Amino acid sequence: MRLATLTESSPRPAGLPALTDRQRTCLDLAARGLTSSAIGARLGLSPRTVDEHLLAACAALGVRTRIQAVARMALESRTARSH
Repeated sequence: MRLATLTESSPRPAGLPALTDRQRTCLDLAARGLTSSAIGARLGLSPRTVDEHLLAACAALGVRTRIQAVARMALESRTARSH
């Protein structure tokens, strides 16, 4: 069984606010367990810039942590696929 990535979900699930492509990519990589440093190395960004993208995504999703943001994205994507 192949796990779908968060960035493969298009169109955006109806319950989620709009996130930038970079925010979605950072969340997807965070969901895979990568640190901000590892995400930055993969995307050519500084860890601080990655943290800013993740913080903006958290604010848009109305959560406080990257773990909560990843969980919300996964839940909303699963809910959208089941309908």
